[in-house]
Amino acid sequence: MSGRTPFSSYLDVFSKPRAAGRDTQDPSSSNVPGEVFTSQSLWVPCGARGVFGGQVIAQSLVAAGKTIASPLGLHSQHCYFVLPALASPPIEFHVERLRDGRSYATRLVRAVQRDKVIFVLIASYTLPPSALPPLAQSGTPFSFTPMVDTASPEEAQTRRSTPVSHSLRFAVEQPTSGGDHPSRHRGWRGREGTSIPPFASRFQIAFPEEVLVPEECEEEEDRWQRFLDEAGQNQSAKRKTSIEEYIQERRESPVSIAVAKRKLGRLDFEANVRMIWVKARLAPDERPDEETTKAMIAYMTDFQFIGTAARSVGLTWTSSPRLGMLASLDHTTHFYPFPKDFDPAEPMLHVMEGTIADVASGRGVVRGLVYTRSGRLVASTLQEGVVRADLGRPERGLVEGGGVGETGEAKAKL
Repeated sequence: MSGRTPFSSYLDVFSKPRAAGRDTQDPSSSNVPGEVFTSQSLWVPCGARGVFGGQVIAQSLVAAGKTIASPLGLHSQHCYFVLPALASPPIEFHVERLRDGRSYATRLVRAVQRDKVIFVLIASYTLPPSALPPLAQSGTPFSFTPMVDTASPEEAQTRRSTPVSHSLRFAVEQPTSGGDHPSRHRGWRGREGTSIPPFASRFQIAFPEEVLVPEECEEEEDRWQRFLDEAGQNQSAKRKTSIEEYIQERRESPVSIAVAKRKLGRLDFEANVRMIWVKARLAPDERPDEETTKAMIAYMTDFQFIGTAARSVGLTWTSSPRLGMLASLDHTTHFYPFPKDFDPAEPMLHVMEGTIADVASGRGVVRGLVYTRSGRLVASTLQEGVVRADLGRPERGLVEGGGVGETGEAKAKL
């Protein structure tokens, strides 16, 4: 950990007092509504022309969280990148309290730099999960079974005229003899052939099969150092320097990244799927609470995310045509309860899937799932970004960075 900046310093924001007697006709940032917080540090990855987008998201969440009272906690955030964030001056985060309800609270964050709004985020907070009653926990006498309507035409007409809160009607059925219940059987068929599983208090998409544990996957800095050791003499001076800068950047980063691999004997993942193990490199005295951990997850899940869309259509820095530009347009994260034994210093698997990439429109969409190493799904992610091919038009390059491309170019979104 020696020489490495603590992760918390990448997230820190400080409260900034409002100037008294400001001119309401002045369009400067001093008139953006809300409580104001200021960034402490801003990081521009090598090969990028702007601050890392994940850091802007994380700092916005930290700022918004300072206006939220316990026990409310973050459950989702949606944001848009409006303009590139510069390394200086500091970013001002203006937090507006849109709603403070009994169960939910909503915050709007505007990130302002040089009197321009460069980023907007809306965050929603809710109460922690409540304990389920014994009836729901046992699952035996309770089922979400669509009712089979056996009423007469007159009764059915009366029922249709009665207001209901949902288009589906549910029944609470008593257990059949012996305590067995039809909905508990796998393959039990409901009304009109609908398959309804037995009631369970939680569902998640399963953890990917046969993924190597993080200790058996190579960290980015080691992978690219091995590449230089084996093939460095065949690289141009510019490309070699680019890789060396990226290796150094990864060694100093508060986040470890390792591309996940399948176990031996299995084929690699689909072209539109990429999985990475991300790990917060925490100092011994860093003990982030749950809300800070969520900001860290938002930070880490922006690494190599939109690049998955480019890979799905075969765009790289050596393809024909070459990848011309890659930049985030938005980012969404939904959080679900952490397990009781959750350790923020443990690796998490971000499963990223390109859902669509359209070169003609210059955009692509990726979605992701974040698992603990034990297989618990704790967050889902979604992002749209600019995905442009180099068709002879001059491009200004990436907005954010975060990783080396597969051919060694220091471009972080790929």
